[in-house]
Amino acid sequence: MPWAGAAEFKVDLIQLDPWAKPNPDAALRTKEPLIGIIVDLLHEFERRSGHTTRQSLTPYARVERDLQQGDIDFTIMAWSDTRSSYAKRGTALVALEFGVMARQGISIKRYEDLKNIVTAAPRGLKVDPRFDSDSSMPKELVRDYTQAIRMAVADRKAKAVAGGLASLNHLIQQFGLAGEFGDVLVLNTSYLTVAFSKQSKQLAAEAQVNAVFKAMVDDGTAKRIFERWMFPPKN
Repeated sequence: MPWAGAAEFKVDLIQLDPWAKPNPDAALRTKEPLIGIIVDLLHEFERRSGHTTRQSLTPYARVERDLQQGDIDFTIMAWSDTRSSYAKRGTALVALEFGVMARQGISIKRYEDLKNIVTAAPRGLKVDPRFDSDSSMPKELVRDYTQAIRMAVADRKAKAVAGGLASLNHLIQQFGLAGEFGDVLVLNTSYLTVAFSKQSKQLAAEAQVNAVFKAMVDDGTAKRIFERWMFPPKN
């Protein structure tokens, strides 16, 4: 049932497939310019609450800045405690594993093995506190998962990719590259979470926003949206 006093919230959509991306179908682009997990979660939020969202497709690194400066009200992203100084952790929607996937023939059985190879990861992405802050870890920071995967497959410098393992596996399967990757090292488990900027002018509505998303978790809607995009049926 919609809440009284409908509002508009400014929301960044992280530009990572399948979380949010431009609609590839030109015929539908005018009506539905963006598609993905976060887009569908926000559509359901709007339907249930009567609120609206002003959505901006945004590179991962800039989402952090927008949260810090209060240029957006909230976003939906994998939570990291490093954001606690400028964002409030809200409803947890689904669990997410983060780690590294290596090219076939590259052994990564323990954390120290990662120091023997270069790992590609999207710029600004929080993978694991130790991995993120380790200055001795060879990394190649790139625009997004697609660039990271293609760099590793092309045998250019990077021999592995880091990030959300479900997202990486989704894209690797989509590109038909499953045979190119082997060992997987899980580094961290986080949650896809509502992150509300502490500088938002609508901070008073935070509890209400979280309550709507909590209802979506409780009735299984959030998980169904996630799985529909992340694990689409094979043709």
